[in-house]
Amino acid sequence: MFVVLDVQCAVVILLALFQVFLKYFHVEQLNNAVIDFERHITTCQKYMRGFVARRHYANMIQMARKCEADMKQLNDTIRQVTECLNPLQQKLQDEDAKNHQEQLRRAEEKRKEEEKRKKEQEERDKAEKEKKRKAEEEEKKRILEEQKKAEENNAV
Repeated sequence: MFVVLDVQCAVVILLALFQVFLKYFHVEQLNNAVIDFERHITTCQKYMRGFVARRHYANMIQMARKCEADMKQLNDTIRQVTECLNPLQQKLQDEDAKNHQEQLRRAEEKRKEEEKRKKEQEERDKAEKEKKRKAEEEEKKRILEEQKKAEENNAV
């Protein structure tokens, strides 16, 4: 089955079921047309890539400016919060120093009281030892006196 087509300038092309029959000069014309078409496609691709790249670059610049503005706002917020917290921080440090001084004073008082208790306990221990020693001496004296009395009674 053959079909005759009329393409630009009355070029006759015969089409078969799976084949295209061309005259030799038609192949050359088609090759030139393909080369021109590829050149035009390359040019379109070049312009499209440039357009996409410029748009991407513009988006990146816009995002960078937005990030910069956000960072500036964040820095300002941090500065404001820091300025608000500085007096509170100073107040807390003063209170901590005051509490530390109070704890040191209490610890010193407690140490002094403990030393006083130890001294009192030592004095009591000394007094008890002295009492025991005196009681032992008196007991010895009494025993000696009883022995002397017993000797005197035995001697009489």
